[in-house]
Amino acid sequence: MVDEALSTVTGAIGGTSGTERVLLRASAGAGKSFALVRMVHHALSAGGAKRVAVTAFTNKQVQPLARRLAEELGKDVVALLAGKDVQVPDPVTTAATVVRRTAELPGKVKVVVGTASRLGAPSEARRLRDHLGADGDAVFDVLFVDEAWQMSEHLFAKVRGLGRVVVGVGDVGQLPPLDPGENPWRGTRATTPTAPGRPHSRATP
Repeated sequence: MVDEALSTVTGAIGGTSGTERVLLRASAGAGKSFALVRMVHHALSAGGAKRVAVTAFTNKQVQPLARRLAEELGKDVVALLAGKDVQVPDPVTTAATVVRRTAELPGKVKVVVGTASRLGAPSEARRLRDHLGADGDAVFDVLFVDEAWQMSEHLFAKVRGLGRVVVGVGDVGQLPPLDPGENPWRGTRATTPTAPGRPHSRATP
């Protein structure tokens, strides 16, 4: 099932499938974070991506992801873009590069991790583009969203333009978004996957 999602992501990065948003649903305890790390690695190694971003709703979600990704890919490759006053545990700072300002991101960074609020801060897309460069409008080839169904529309709207392709990972029935507004990942009966672990993709306008 993850292999099918990897194939879909590769086609999306290469522009051969026309897909712009990919959803990977798995039941609780099915190793979604492990699958996300594997997808990031695949996107960079075999999928043709030059640079990706990983986001989620809370610091408690993105910090362990930054650590796992750095342990897999290397400290110089993975950077956690943290808020100025956010405490980052020592195991995370040991494994990953941790910066507070966009200008501090290493030139060789391939994975930028941060909450949706941090990556979607005012003028952040411009700062990322100016510092890292971009092919076209998007700074990243892929934006990965962990626990996607916890992210409400107003937060997703701030970051969705950062990646040419957006990959959401999570359990559609896990938790409702804290914001009562529309959730961009819930979809409809026709577009929401129903089988646990079955990847789903769709082209968006």
